[in-house]
Amino acid sequence: MASLIELRNILRRDERASLLSLSLESHSELGAVEAMMRVWEQKGRVRRSAPAADACGGCGGCTKGCPPAQIVFEWLGD
Repeated sequence: MASLIELRNILRRDERASLLSLSLESHSELGAVEAMMRVWEQKGRVRRSAPAADACGGCGGCTKGCPPAQIVFEWLGD
């Protein structure tokens, strides 16, 4: 299972990554990765991006119900 530091290092390196890619690269369950990313969001280090409106057929204004490959996190810096 990944640590907060491991996920931070992946995002520092790549700048942006999907929930699915973070899960695969860190060999961790999607739910665990999403919970850890919420910690970084609360600290103001990560921003969660919604997919474009035409990517899922929705409004593009939220990330609820989106497939893990479409939920993208961006590292904002230290």
